[in-house]
Amino acid sequence: MLLENLKLNRISVHEVFRRGADKRRLDPLCADLLEQLPEKAIDQFKLRITEALSAEAKSLQMQIAKHEAGSHLHNVCELLGATDGEFLELSRRIPNRLADEQRHPNIPGGVVLVFDGTVGGADHKFVGVIKAEKQTGFRRYKSREKTLTEFLDDLFLTAAQRLYKVALFVRVDESLTSPDGWNAYVFDTNISPTHRETAAQYFYEGFLGCELPQDGAYETARFFDLTRDYVKQSGLPTEKRRDIVDALHTYVKAENAKTFSSNEFAEKYLPVEHRDAFSNFLSAKKFPMRAVVRDTSAMGNRLRRRRFRFGSDIELSVSAVALNDKTVEIKEGTAKEFGGEGLDRWTRITIRQSLTDER
Repeated sequence: MLLENLKLNRISVHEVFRRGADKRRLDPLCADLLEQLPEKAIDQFKLRITEALSAEAKSLQMQIAKHEAGSHLHNVCELLGATDGEFLELSRRIPNRLADEQRHPNIPGGVVLVFDGTVGGADHKFVGVIKAEKQTGFRRYKSREKTLTEFLDDLFLTAAQRLYKVALFVRVDESLTSPDGWNAYVFDTNISPTHRETAAQYFYEGFLGCELPQDGAYETARFFDLTRDYVKQSGLPTEKRRDIVDALHTYVKAENAKTFSSNEFAEKYLPVEHRDAFSNFLSAKKFPMRAVVRDTSAMGNRLRRRRFRFGSDIELSVSAVALNDKTVEIKEGTAKEFGGEGLDRWTRITIRQSLTDER
């Protein structure tokens, strides 16, 4: 997301706390006044927001699922039409809702900033929320001609900080009824480029009322990776595991149907006794059971090359085409089957081409 012409209006700063071992909810510390920041601080604050939401690997546009009374979007709508005094009062609901959702003791507390403003060439109104964990650090200052060092344990949103979350709800069309006409953008330092689900669910789903976006390219790649993970830990014989992975490549890449489902794959290629376990595995990973649009555009080389490892010292990289047309064959057996002695497991690789290079 590109944040052009970002203008800030009002900011309130609150704090939420980690629950103890008894999991008892602790009341947030809410602001008594709106912040009056100097221009330099405002510039740095805008920079943090822009850098976060422009980081494509860590930020997503999400779907707004909840918009009823008491939801985050409902709270946002109230904030946009509020006077300064009302904004301060209404903003206190946000850390209170966040405290409700942070149910597990391993979820850290932090500073919660609620702010509004406009963004873009059309000056779309928005309300933003940042949750930033506190840091410790030192600062140098002068006092009576002496240079002293002071230890600080309540720093947040420093240039080096990586542990924070940002949500921006932007009103892009005021003629539409909520949630239509709104865009929701979420930045989370937990998100990885190929595993969006690592975003903190309590934050985007429970607190913000959003859902991860559904798109074929992402879901196709994730199905491929999760299925390989399941096969790897399935306990099936090596040859059977390889057959299923071969089928997975063909199923994802070569099938003509525009959609696919995990159940369809399981019925075609998995042993009967593994189908329920596979379904449970995907459910635990929050992969949808519905049909998914087949789109391999985000898979890079994963469908073009296969990699095999033998022990700790030997690796083989081969194209899926070479395996399918038997240019390369991989067969496992006992040492005795391959001209050796004993029953140790050996692998025979047949390459029907001459050596053309060595690296």
